[in-house]
Amino acid sequence: MRTKASPGVHTGEHNTPNPADKQEFSSQQYPEKYNSDDLVDSLAINYLRAASRERPDLIEHAHRVYGLVKAFAGDLMPDTRDAIMLHDIVSRFRNPDGKYSQESRDAAGIALLRYFTDPRIPHDKARYMRNLLSDFDEIEVAAGRHRKTLADEVAASLPNENNRRKDIVSVISDRYEGVVPREAWAISEARIDPEYMKDFLQTVNIESVIIKACELIDNLEHPVSNRESALLQDVLEAESFYAPLCEVLGLEALGSKLLGLAKRIRLEKLNKFASIEQARDMLFNIKTVGVRRILENIFGDKYDVSLVVGPDYSGECPAVVGEFAAQLPSGRLTSGNYRLKSVGSYADKSDRDNGNMPMDPFALMDISPDIESSAKNFAEIVQILSDLPNVELQKATSKKSAIYIQGASDYVEIMTQTLTESGIDKSQIQIKEQTEADIEKKGYKKMEVSKVTFITRQEHPYKPGEIINIPIEFQFLTKDERQRSRTGDIAHIAYKYIDAKLKKEGYYKLPDDDPKKQELDEEARETRKLFVGVLNDIHDRMSRLNPNSYETNGQSDEGGEKLFHELEHLLKELDIIELELLNN
Repeated sequence: MRTKASPGVHTGEHNTPNPADKQEFSSQQYPEKYNSDDLVDSLAINYLRAASRERPDLIEHAHRVYGLVKAFAGDLMPDTRDAIMLHDIVSRFRNPDGKYSQESRDAAGIALLRYFTDPRIPHDKARYMRNLLSDFDEIEVAAGRHRKTLADEVAASLPNENNRRKDIVSVISDRYEGVVPREAWAISEARIDPEYMKDFLQTVNIESVIIKACELIDNLEHPVSNRESALLQDVLEAESFYAPLCEVLGLEALGSKLLGLAKRIRLEKLNKFASIEQARDMLFNIKTVGVRRILENIFGDKYDVSLVVGPDYSGECPAVVGEFAAQLPSGRLTSGNYRLKSVGSYADKSDRDNGNMPMDPFALMDISPDIESSAKNFAEIVQILSDLPNVELQKATSKKSAIYIQGASDYVEIMTQTLTESGIDKSQIQIKEQTEADIEKKGYKKMEVSKVTFITRQEHPYKPGEIINIPIEFQFLTKDERQRSRTGDIAHIAYKYIDAKLKKEGYYKLPDDDPKKQELDEEARETRKLFVGVLNDIHDRMSRLNPNSYETNGQSDEGGEKLFHELEHLLKELDIIELELLNN
């Protein structure tokens, strides 16, 4: 048995005082934030008193993460505040890589024991929290394993001069202490394999993944480690592991937030500051004008909006994402989503296009019940925009026209005919029609979507006479096509994964009659089917989330039981004989 070591705990021999008490850490340092009468706040405070070499913002970090979870997914799941407040503490207790001292591990274990033996915690809540807490370790291991696989793949694609491969692997997968090479920051994002994703998500609760994704947001915004390689590793995990998982879970705003932060950090490390400043200026101007003024300019006063992402710990919304509805002059209803790009995503898109201005910093999406309704809304809104004096239709640099239609022949015909009947000249429309032969070859229809891009000139709300130019993209989809883009054969995550794989194999340079190209086509079809199965399974689990129930999502209690066994072992290690005194 180890020597009695846990501070402030009644053991078989004596009660050990805590030398760290001399630091006089107190919740009174942050009276407006931390409540010593609150169970988990007080446990975190007591842990900090006893722990050594702990991050100074441990409690505030947990509060920030909780704010992000509430903002992005608070209406989907039960209140997970206790698990979030204890998420770092359970990591210190398990101490998988030996980073923390025995003193910190013991203090963390005692905090967990006090929580789970507190009579104020109902049994169903305790069971739920232990399952979430046990998941966190497993998620970190899975993310780290995925990152190391990425490191091996990247290294294999590099020439091995001057040990470059070994250096890159060390930077991405180890605790590398030096300056990160510029080429490591230039590594393009990777996507998670569907089989890996399927196996991983079968073992953990969805809520735990959401919490860990929000924690990574906070770590990217408030880095703790001095290792530059730690920041790169967080960026890679955000891009290649957590963001795709969030996309699969239907939490696009959360995934976009992660990607935006990762892209901004990457651009900063590559000294692409001009792109970042251009993005900041544009998005600041759009926020200054505001969503309501933009919609009022298009729809008059017959519109309404609501937020999808709420305020976080700071009181600000971490992402500008919402829903809108408006009545058109014909009496028809248009409704759907809107979003504002992040600084990182806007800057990255501009940088990839040689500094050209993206046309979608602010975007609207009309989601209609069928193609006919979508076509009528598209035609009427294009007509409205064409008639507004302070609006100019403007094509994106990748397009030939501001009005764009993409899809199979029947879709293209309906959309084009409705536009021309409303007075839009066909020469103004760019059409990308997918042939029947291409559909048969690929095994699926590409996304059927129509869009119009334009610039609206809005007067600065606080500086009379100053004009702000806002580029906007307005997309039109049917409800079924929107769902297909999330869980069907045109899901963005499937497209990105397959496209990256095909590029790696040189698919786009092969002639159509090359046997290898035909083989890759078949592999792509099978991968797409696999993605569809995984996405629908996860969508079904997401639909069972209940904010009013602590029932888990069909996962076993194995992880939670293992955590309890580890805590029982700690009791024996420390020879604690008066368990009830833990909560005195």
